[in-house]
Amino acid sequence: MKIVVGVCGSVAAVRTPELVRELVRQGFDVECVMSPEAQGIIHPNVLHWASDKPVITELSGAVEHVKLLGVGGSAKLLLICPATSNTISKIACGIDDTTVTTMVATALGAKKPVIIVPAMHVSMFRNPFVAENIKKLKKAGIRFVGPRIEEDKAKIAEEEDIIAEVKRALGK
Repeated sequence: MKIVVGVCGSVAAVRTPELVRELVRQGFDVECVMSPEAQGIIHPNVLHWASDKPVITELSGAVEHVKLLGVGGSAKLLLICPATSNTISKIACGIDDTTVTTMVATALGAKKPVIIVPAMHVSMFRNPFVAENIKKLKKAGIRFVGPRIEEDKAKIAEEEDIIAEVKRALGK
């Protein structure tokens, strides 16, 4: 089953290659998409290795977002891991100005499941506007996994919790 993993510019992006690798081990066909900020933290080649597929770093005339997550698209789910406060707020406001947010806009329009895994400093996570945006997205049916609050950080959820939510969302 094909899923898309969107990676945003949190330092937690360093944990995404192992998550992608485990999803592949468990039988998922994973396509990765990275925001420009994520590419400043990890190189797309690492996710290419993890998924065994070229990584989408920019959208082209091939309309990758529609082919993957549009109506009739080949992917069944979009997992954003990690998701920054910036990306969460953009999604809540309907802004799609990065590869990741355009994937979200397309998935939501096609009524495909979206899972968000936040990771940021705890002060950012507790920002009342971010908290309000998370509530808004949950009300719209977007699922959230985590974060774990440790060391004044809202850390990425555990890998097994993320994978379990992916399976739940897909009815597996």
